[in-house]
Amino acid sequence: MRSPWVAVDLAADTVAQARLLRRAHEVVLGGCGMPPVLRDVIVRSWERCTSAGVDPDRPAPMLLDAEQAAARFAEHPLSAVTPTVRGLLDSVSVEARHLVAIADADGVLLWSEGHPRMIEAARAPHFMPGALCSEAGVGTNAIGTVIALDHPLQVFSAEHFNRLLHGWTCAAAPVHDPVSGAILGVVDVSGSFRTAHPHTLALVSAVALAAELQLARERRSRDAELVARYLDRLPAAGRRPSALVAGDGRVLAATPRGWLGSWVELDVGEARTILSDGTPALVEPAADGARIVWAMHARERCAPRHVLVIHALAAARPALRLAGRPLRLSERQAELLTVLALHPAGLSARALARCLYGGAANPVTVRAEVARVRRVVGDLVDAQPYRLTAEVRADFLDVERLLERGRVPAALDRYAGPLLPRSRAPCIVTRREALDAAVSRARVATPGNPRGSAGNRPARCNRSAGPPMPPT
Repeated sequence: MRSPWVAVDLAADTVAQARLLRRAHEVVLGGCGMPPVLRDVIVRSWERCTSAGVDPDRPAPMLLDAEQAAARFAEHPLSAVTPTVRGLLDSVSVEARHLVAIADADGVLLWSEGHPRMIEAARAPHFMPGALCSEAGVGTNAIGTVIALDHPLQVFSAEHFNRLLHGWTCAAAPVHDPVSGAILGVVDVSGSFRTAHPHTLALVSAVALAAELQLARERRSRDAELVARYLDRLPAAGRRPSALVAGDGRVLAATPRGWLGSWVELDVGEARTILSDGTPALVEPAADGARIVWAMHARERCAPRHVLVIHALAAARPALRLAGRPLRLSERQAELLTVLALHPAGLSARALARCLYGGAANPVTVRAEVARVRRVVGDLVDAQPYRLTAEVRADFLDVERLLERGRVPAALDRYAGPLLPRSRAPCIVTRREALDAAVSRARVATPGNPRGSAGNRPARCNRSAGPPMPPT
């Protein structure tokens, strides 16, 4: 039995089939019936396109220019599988004169490459990076309809809702997140309808599966690295329950085992939280969007909390205010409080010494420095481990939280400059470079205003001139 997802038969006359489908397309758009030659999956897609008011004669709307699309793709999870896609489909794109493309889960085309003649032919329908290829954007096509159905699909010639794509055949398959199962994006192979082959769908489906397996392997590797870093933190943090939580809520490790279960929901950017069993906890950012949750000691829950305000962006030395009053500290003492603000769960004397002075630091030195700080700030710095007892409001933490929440314009407006650019404290240098890189990526990836699309044009029962066909 022929698969309902495959558009062509191996023995079919593709030219005759394309001609028949074009007549069917005009009949349907002219309101003259529904020819039986159309597959059910195409009929349902055309119904969605009609309801959405898609114009069958307009090219795909361009949401991003080439530079913006490249920047967004560099941050997308599927950029990591580009070598795999290229390696498996290179001969198809070059020798068979096809175009290989990757789109995100919204249908925005982020990357493509292939035969030069196909790249040139793609300009008219805007089948290029930055274009919106969802069903609502350009009508029935392999990328958009695959996203709508979450299933691999081949679309042939005038099965495309848009007349500018009637000279094309496209096969695409979704790529899913290895943990959540959500669609990350779509891999697509497109070319002239004259070169359509039923095996193209199986090929692109295999490539999508290979991409998912690669993402799963890389996810396991990143998780293992995060767990190793978390375990390194435990001796310095004292004896308290804790857990490492991935950005998607998975509990990767916990002490004691099973303390938080297998999954927990945390509010992005919050430094404190109340767990499901009522336990107050501190939340510390970790690498790759992960966070470390630390149960709070009884004394931490009951102690009154002042507010410590830190301004350290583009500053030669931190400016600190506690309970509304400025703190008069040396530059090194202000750096010490800034480092503790970066580690809300606290640091041992040895870990704090490494953060301030590097690997060869002597814990005795940092204990003496903390003692001097306490003469000025009192019980602001707790011990075992060293940590701040006040609520911290810092400009650099604000920028990080805004970026995590996707509020890029507000983050860019808040970012005055690098975190303590004169500081050489290792922890501050590392955080400064990470924040500066995140801001730079956010600036590059911020898209321009998308161009809108016009409304649907009246359909016609007869059409004498067809759209341009891509080269064979």
